[in-house]
Amino acid sequence: MSNKITRALPSRRLPAPAERDRWLPAAYAGGMLAFGAALLVAKPSVGHVPDARPFGAHPRKGRLRRAAGWARDSTHALAPSNVTDSIGRALVIGGLALLITRFLDELAGRD
Repeated sequence: MSNKITRALPSRRLPAPAERDRWLPAAYAGGMLAFGAALLVAKPSVGHVPDARPFGAHPRKGRLRRAAGWARDSTHALAPSNVTDSIGRALVIGGLALLITRFLDELAGRD
């Protein structure tokens, strides 16, 4: 009797592993894009970087101190003010690259 019941139920066909793996990179890229965009919008305070010039910007005595102050002020523009911005931007760029790669892979087709 139990054999008749299992035959009467419609079977759910699961996608083949190759079919699942085909769209997994696109889903992963979407997650990267969403998480990166959320970090860029939220700007959590946990990623705030303190000012690189804690002692002020007034001139120093001595060549070495002036050179160190100049180098610090020159590189200050490159330092992020919030690390989560950098992480979010990297996630968005990586997600876009992965999505474009997946799209181009679909266009190229299978041999």
